[in-house]
Amino acid sequence: MCDKLNLYNIGMIELESFYKRLENLREKHNLTKKEVSLRLGFTPNVYGAYERGDRSPSLETLVKLADMYNVSLDYIIREDADEYGAKVDFAEEIMKILEKYDVSDFSLLDLEKWKTLSKNDILLINHHFKWLVEKAKSTDS
Repeated sequence: MCDKLNLYNIGMIELESFYKRLENLREKHNLTKKEVSLRLGFTPNVYGAYERGDRSPSLETLVKLADMYNVSLDYIIREDADEYGAKVDFAEEIMKILEKYDVSDFSLLDLEKWKTLSKNDILLINHHFKWLVEKAKSTDS
């Protein structure tokens, strides 16, 4: 039996979001990569290699991370789970936010309109959305 979890062979894991989730959890707990490595019993640079995608953590390490960050294992490895492991319906969550702000006509969720856009159009929308989020964060601070 193999004791290593090879993340590259698991199709349901979106690797970029996995690496980002590791980084976000570490930062949320105000830890450095070195501190996490040492807490896990590794040499100082191992955890950074996980965040960069240069190495894959073993299943045992993933469980240790979930315990250390007090989140579910599902949350660490799956994009569609909240920190307690419950599956998150992103569309439903977005709709709740829109209802909160009394937005009734939100064409961004119209699938037919998305089908008419080019790849560049979608990249521009994504870029603009990221800009708006950063702008909102800076005005909240």
